[in-house]
Amino acid sequence: MESKDPRGDAPSEGFETQAIHGGDLDDPFRALTSPLYMTSTYTFPSVEAMGSVLSGEREGFVYSRAGNPTVGAMAALVARLEGGEAGVAFASGMGAIAAVLFYLAKSRLPLIVSRHLYTGTRHFVSEMLAPLGIPVKEVDLRSTEGNFGEFREALRAGAGGVFCETPSNPSLDIVDLSAVAALCAEWGVPLAVDNTFPSPALQNPLRQGATLVVHSATKYLGGHGDLLGGVAVGSAEVIRKIATVEAPLLGATLSPMNAWLILRGIKTLALRMEAHTLRATALARFFKEQSAVVDVRYPGLASHPGHEIALRQMKGSGGMLSVVFEGAKPALSFMNALRVIRIGVSLGDPASLAEHPATMSHRGYSARERERMGVPEGLVRLSVGLESPDDLFGDVDRALRSL
Repeated sequence: MESKDPRGDAPSEGFETQAIHGGDLDDPFRALTSPLYMTSTYTFPSVEAMGSVLSGEREGFVYSRAGNPTVGAMAALVARLEGGEAGVAFASGMGAIAAVLFYLAKSRLPLIVSRHLYTGTRHFVSEMLAPLGIPVKEVDLRSTEGNFGEFREALRAGAGGVFCETPSNPSLDIVDLSAVAALCAEWGVPLAVDNTFPSPALQNPLRQGATLVVHSATKYLGGHGDLLGGVAVGSAEVIRKIATVEAPLLGATLSPMNAWLILRGIKTLALRMEAHTLRATALARFFKEQSAVVDVRYPGLASHPGHEIALRQMKGSGGMLSVVFEGAKPALSFMNALRVIRIGVSLGDPASLAEHPATMSHRGYSARERERMGVPEGLVRLSVGLESPDDLFGDVDRALRSL
């Protein structure tokens, strides 16, 4: 069951106000915090009453794999924050990505995917879509001059959909969403964007022409590292199709408890993203001055190739940055010397995390393949958390001095 914004005719509100109040459910007891509906099944006073819900004559819920009030409220809130008409929730970000890619693949035309993608998306394409005979074309969609020739050719040859992310994980490359969306519209091809890194607080791809947006709600939406979740948002028509086919049949159903936690996390999303961005920006500038660091990848730096595009399409550069050392040895030594920043593969938590893609998320690829993806041996990805800036700077400085 797709979830529409129940307050579609409400007066215009600021992002923070929507994030706090947009997920509220009607409650006869007027509870300040929306209730949690922990149920798998819903009962009816008569067979006819159930039939009216199953036929769509009136709204309601029958079984929580197809819909749940708490889960629906979360999906509708994310849709509202993204500027979409409706949303559908999943048990993980990969659940949302899988559903969207399967939906796009139904045309049997080739899918165009960005060369710079999250490894989970890459694995899904190679291990699920390719064996099913669904053709996939990998294209460089970065916002540097001269790359759209390859993209235009791929569109001209015929495509069922385009999938990208920006900033990309973990290379922090930027895709010009307006330009890519305009080309997709020219050829009538839907565009799906993974907006996990910036979150709706910093970037809204639908407002720049995208057809669908997906999130790993595990990350910044939940914001506390204590849940798994995903969501896809878009037009009511497209989301209805995904919500009635891919979502229930893939079975990646979000727990109502996790949906409730995500709703709670979103209330502080704007404040958290501002704090993440302030710390990440300061650390990126600090890394830029260090002789042991070969490159700093952060869209908030003027030296980033996509900086101007990021300024135009993002409200802030976010909490993710990558630093490149001269090979794996100094990169690993730097990480092992960290004490405040923990070593781990996730992101978007209050706790700062460091990851070495070459030996962690991208370990299944050859060095040559990783270089092609923009992930050299010496790259360290940092999810900058909310610790005291002095503690973060002290931790990074100590680790650098140990090299």
